[in-house]
Amino acid sequence: MECEKIELSEVINDIAAGPFGSNIKVSCFVDDGFPIIDGANLKGTKVSDNITKFVTEQKARSLKRSIAKRGDVVVTISGTLGQISYIPEESAYPEYLCSQRQFKVTFDTTRVYVPYLVYYFHTHEGQSKILAFANQTGVPALAQPTKNFKRISIQLPRLEIQKRISMLAELLDQKIELNNQLNGYLAA
Repeated sequence: MECEKIELSEVINDIAAGPFGSNIKVSCFVDDGFPIIDGANLKGTKVSDNITKFVTEQKARSLKRSIAKRGDVVVTISGTLGQISYIPEESAYPEYLCSQRQFKVTFDTTRVYVPYLVYYFHTHEGQSKILAFANQTGVPALAQPTKNFKRISIQLPRLEIQKRISMLAELLDQKIELNNQLNGYLAA
């Protein structure tokens, strides 16, 4: 398979950390409004829509650098390290505010098929590249997360190959999900 070795900075259009904790306090939360992504939404390859925290549209817009859109990738900075997911086109919301424990990345989609990259970072090799810049003192955290993430080098196949690999991985994920549902029905 033909690949080119790249540094992620070559294929990143935008990268930004979530807001500082003091910019988004509990007092900012509302019952419904602009959704906030947290670690509970980053369990798989796709951001899940089990949103529990919201802020007003005005508050979210005041933190516009921390807003992630469909197609963006969200990575955990501290806490449960190694979490990385993308916002799928079929997400419940077109935009989400990253929490202070994440950063968001917008990739050049003429060179990167986002699901492929996220699947790659779910592999042992991909996880080790993210965790290589983890600081284990106190709460686990990534040291200089956006700067170090941009420096990660990977072998990137042609876009068409990325899409084919991702399609197979997505089919396997769907099969696993169906099997889990079936097991739940059988257990009930």
